[in-house]
Amino acid sequence: MFGITRMYTVWTWHGEVLDQPMTSQGTNYVEEWMSDHLEDMIHDVGEDNFRRANLYDSLINDSEQPLYPGCTNFTRLSATLKLFTLKARNEWTNKSFMELLELLKEMLP
Repeated sequence: MFGITRMYTVWTWHGEVLDQPMTSQGTNYVEEWMSDHLEDMIHDVGEDNFRRANLYDSLINDSEQPLYPGCTNFTRLSATLKLFTLKARNEWTNKSFMELLELLKEMLP
């Protein structure tokens, strides 16, 4: 409807391999960018679209809630996005991904 963004240069969903440069601190650039731009991503999809699906408030809340009490590295939303990124990057099946989630559920507080 609005055309493709000019910044979309690596077609990860069309077979290109995502080159993941490291930042000067040794962290993954893509993961760092994703963490810093959660609000931008929600905005890009559109608040109205999320509100219609009753998801907007839930996503905002999950972006502010720690994954578990005392966790400082992940919010509920950032952890979910990182897990889905791993699933997509490694082409995991839904079955294997669900098995991983069940295991993590047993492991984490």
